Amino acid sequence: MVAATQRHKLPIWSRLALGSGVILYAVLAAGSGADRLSASDPGLAAKIPELFASAAIRTLGAQALSDGKAMDALALGTRAIYNEPTEPQSTALFGAGKLATGDRLQADRAFRVAGQLGWRVPITQSYWMGQALADGKYDIAALRLDALLRQQPALLRQRQLTDPMERNPAGQAALIARMQLRPEWLKAYTGDVFDLPVDMVLQRAEVLSGAARAGLLVGCKQAAPIASMLAGSNQPKAGIALWQQHCPAAGTGLIGDERLTMLDIGATPSAFTWVLVGNGELSLAVEPSGTGPAKRLLIDGMAGLAKPVLTQQVVLDPGRYALSWRTGDGAGRASDHVLAALACPGEAPVWLAPTLDRAANLWRAQLQIDGHCPAQQLIFGAAAHSGRVWLEQIGLVRSP
Repeated sequence: MVAATQRHKLPIWSRLALGSGVILYAVLAAGSGADRLSASDPGLAAKIPELFASAAIRTLGAQALSDGKAMDALALGTRAIYNEPTEPQSTALFGAGKLATGDRLQADRAFRVAGQLGWRVPITQSYWMGQALADGKYDIAALRLDALLRQQPALLRQRQLTDPMERNPAGQAALIARMQLRPEWLKAYTGDVFDLPVDMVLQRAEVLSGAARAGLLVGCKQAAPIASMLAGSNQPKAGIALWQQHCPAAGTGLIGDERLTMLDIGATPSAFTWVLVGNGELSLAVEPSGTGPAKRLLIDGMAGLAKPVLTQQVVLDPGRYALSWRTGDGAGRASDHVLAALACPGEAPVWLAPTLDRAANLWRAQLQIDGHCPAQQLIFGAAAHSGRVWLEQIGLVRSP
């Protein structure tokens, strides 16, 4: 047994060579792994030894382009091609470097090769999008932009990409055609807006308005962020117009959702939906109102003072308006313990003095809008010691 073991024992030089090979493989694997990690980390890319640098070179080249260092980008693009000539990003980086240094002819040649090697490289797509725009081929430009955004939806924040499409009717139509395919980036187009410049969001609203006319509705939930952003940026008319186009359930009246069909205790409110106002002295609940989708708001409690319970932002031009609503108590009788007011946002409500239309079983109040605020807050509240009451069927129309 011992002799057999000794016969199969490797010579020492073989064991040393094998051990060295394992160590070398581990070093190469570690270097290669670090290089791959550097693809999204310029700081790490700068530390990769040249022996292992491949993705790192392209990362540093992209950073040089971003920093406006044209010659550095070109040098790194040249190195990238030397290291990996068939890698599409290498040729694209070289082309971008040529373009940045003013050599348009060589840049065009490089980007043609890059396009043949692969279209998933953002630099290549951006270049050919620019060429399509220069030729007035907005459908091709939209195709390129769509490809970019499917990979990186955050590029929607880059105005140099979106402005040429959004500011041109032909560009808008081509962009809407891509939106009809419901790409994933459409969610970012409507949702990632809260810290963008207002004029940029207004451009998006114009495109989305055209999309609605073309039959593409993104729905209430998806339209809420951009509508709310416009409302909060002193653009309530643009916000409510967009909201009504893309949220059919809201209706097209002066107030949205007159029958409270969308009212939900657990729902996340947006600028033009009904918002429930909670407090520790009143309990609120929602229940069906008769047949169909209409609902009513149940209010129960004995608060010592009048308390707001339901609000909605409305956008009314100066003039006279008629507000109506239906209430009831535990016995089904019309109750004057539900109050109503219309105020500028941030102002305390001044409760109206309505009259009861017994034939229609509705409370009615006249309003005069003077236009000193661009939007108004419609507020319903519970009177002090209101007990158990309910509210439904709210209406607002312009008076002659």
